[in-house]
Amino acid sequence: TLGDSTTPSTVLPSTTPSAPPAAPQRRILHLWNDGFSIEDGPLHRFDDPQNAADLAVIESGRAPIHLMNVAYDQPVDVQLNRHEEDYKKPKTVYKPFSGGGQRLGSPVPGAETSTASAPIQSSAGPSAAQPASQTPQVDVDPALPTLSLRIQLADGTRLPARFNTTHSIGDVYDFIARASPDSSTRAWVVATTFPSKDHTDKSAVLGELDEFKRGGVAVQKWV
Repeated sequence: TLGDSTTPSTVLPSTTPSAPPAAPQRRILHLWNDGFSIEDGPLHRFDDPQNAADLAVIESGRAPIHLMNVAYDQPVDVQLNRHEEDYKKPKTVYKPFSGGGQRLGSPVPGAETSTASAPIQSSAGPSAAQPASQTPQVDVDPALPTLSLRIQLADGTRLPARFNTTHSIGDVYDFIARASPDSSTRAWVVATTFPSKDHTDKSAVLGELDEFKRGGVAVQKWV
C-alpha cells in the first residue's frame, strides 16, 4: 500500500503462486544418410544450407525450440537413432524405434564419445550466421560434382560452404583459417561429431570420406 507523509509505504506479498517448473519432454532425433528428422517429422536435408544452424545447435547439445516444440529453457531428453539409409517417410501410425538407440551424447558404437550431453536445454534459437560479405569464397568448378558443408567455428559462428567433391580437407582448413581471425592464435583441428573424429590428413579428398561425401558438418575444435 502507498504511505503518506507520516506513514511509510508497505509492500504486500504476491498472492499469485509461482509457476511449477516445466516437465521434461522426450524427443527422438533420427540421423539419416541424407539428413535428419525429429520424431515423425519431415526430413531436414544435410545439403540444404538453411539447416546448417539447426544441426549445429543439436550437435552442441542444445535443442532448437522451433524444431523440438518445447518451451524456452524446458529440459529435453533427446534419443539419437542412426539409420544407415536414406530418409524414409514414417507410416501414418508411428512406432518409436525399439532397438539400441543412443541418448544424445551417448557413445556411438565404433566411434569416440560425442561431446554433446543429455538431457539438454532448449535454446532461444540458433546464433546468427556470419554476414555473407565476410564469408570466405571457395573456388568451385560448376562443371564438377559439389557438396555442401556446414562450418561451425570455435566461437560458435556457423557458415554454409560449398566445395567440389575433389576438394581436400586442407581446403576446409584454409576456409576456416580465412573465416576465423582466432585461428592463428592457437592450435585447432577440423572435426566431425557424428561420429566424433578429428580430421588431420589435409590431403584426404572430401568426396572419398564417408563423413563428407554427402555433405555434412565440419567443426573447428581447439586442441
